[in-house]
Amino acid sequence: MIRYVLFASALLTAAPKPVFTDGAVTLLGTPSTDGRLISLVEHGNLAVRDIATGRSSLLTQAKGKEFAYFSAISRDSKSVAYAWFNEEGFYELRAIPAAGGQPRTLFKNPEAGFVQPCAWTPGDKFILTLLFRKDNVSQIALIPAAGGEAKVLRSLNWVYPKRMDISPDGQTLIYDSFAPGSTSQRTIYSLTLDGAAEKRLVNEPGNHLFPLYAPDGKSFYYLSDDDLVERTLDGPPKVIAKGLGRALPLGVTAEGKLYYGLRTGASDVFLADVRDIAKTARRASLQYPNRNLAPSFSPDGKRLAYLSRRGTENFGQESRAVVIRDLSGDAEDEQTVRMAHIERVRWRADGRALLLSGSDGRGRGGIFEFDLATKKTTPAAAEIGGPFRGYEFYPLSKGFVYVDGQMLRDEKGGEIKSDLPGLLAGFAVQAEEVTEWLPSAAGLFGIKGENLIRFTKEGRQEFRLPGNRQPGASISPDGKTIAVTAGRETQEIWVLDLPYAGR
Repeated sequence: MIRYVLFASALLTAAPKPVFTDGAVTLLGTPSTDGRLISLVEHGNLAVRDIATGRSSLLTQAKGKEFAYFSAISRDSKSVAYAWFNEEGFYELRAIPAAGGQPRTLFKNPEAGFVQPCAWTPGDKFILTLLFRKDNVSQIALIPAAGGEAKVLRSLNWVYPKRMDISPDGQTLIYDSFAPGSTSQRTIYSLTLDGAAEKRLVNEPGNHLFPLYAPDGKSFYYLSDDDLVERTLDGPPKVIAKGLGRALPLGVTAEGKLYYGLRTGASDVFLADVRDIAKTARRASLQYPNRNLAPSFSPDGKRLAYLSRRGTENFGQESRAVVIRDLSGDAEDEQTVRMAHIERVRWRADGRALLLSGSDGRGRGGIFEFDLATKKTTPAAAEIGGPFRGYEFYPLSKGFVYVDGQMLRDEKGGEIKSDLPGLLAGFAVQAEEVTEWLPSAAGLFGIKGENLIRFTKEGRQEFRLPGNRQPGASISPDGKTIAVTAGRETQEIWVLDLPYAGR
């Protein structure tokens, strides 16, 4: 960070400054055009935070399974459009006064599944919104601020922009998407607001994303890998800051201040002896450090599968690969699994396949099987419209069981009339406030607070976990070793003054 500040300060009119580093911020909103407010989510509720004082005002009251997600402040700074996960189990688009008041539902369609407001048009008559349908088709759309039908400007199949913005004159929008012929490198496009004309704005090779217009509309900014670039609509690129790191641009104010989120810290998978986890912990990943989670021991204990973050930063779901570590040596084998999102990984009992929860690129969500020999991915308990993150699930000697709401189901979807911990242990387990169950050939383990508990017919044992533990752990078949996800990632909001073509 020090290296970046020194370099950037030589290029910009002012060095970037931290705005909020309290650990409570979420990078799901935008700054207001006048630079007074920034929208975010606090404890599942939409909030606006006064940038000068740091004081937050909650605008919603979530209950049950409801919560707020992405948001965008109107150009007059009087309203906030936001995604709201409702009691019916899908996202709708709402708006609410920034000073507080009654929310209004602007768009509600269960087939859309997910909505992401990105920007308001000049005059605040429409909201540029990303719709992500249940069939994994994403759509760039305009939704009337007064409510009504969405005007779809562009469909992108399962690909979705990571950032969209509208020009100050209200004539065009810019967004990022995959470059032609690539499934990893992104570039920047413009699209007229009537959806009639599209143009590629960045032709250079590389990964270009998160575009935002300058206040005068004569140029725009984007990240090229982790460098900040300015470009006029028909001119060459100009790098104005290098090495931003894991940055997520949120918006540009009328005064030319760029507010961006910054992810710092790291998480990783560690192996440790169960009886003294803190003193014996050693890093499991050698080739891909500081980006790993959700480990799972193979049935014979000789291999460890885990998820590893790949690609560029994202506001929503990150891109994840599956890596298998051979514990007898240093070999790490990355598997090519064609899924839109992977939430967790576990092994089939025979060790020949992996079970993955998440969703594919065809609108199906649930649990999938990845055959290690053929490298083919097939649905195991997945369906169109199933949960994007899949289900919590547990392999058994034959098949697996998964948790669907309050119901326990078998591999074919049939309801199981059994207590989950008792089913996994093979004997009655006294009720515990366990947050993670970790079945093993050596018995049943569970995580409760900062303790690892081993349940046996004779009683229970407790072992201390590291204080910076994250969700995701596994126990070796002999019960002697734990693979645990640990580390700490924080989110901060920074600001920097931008030079731009018309300044």
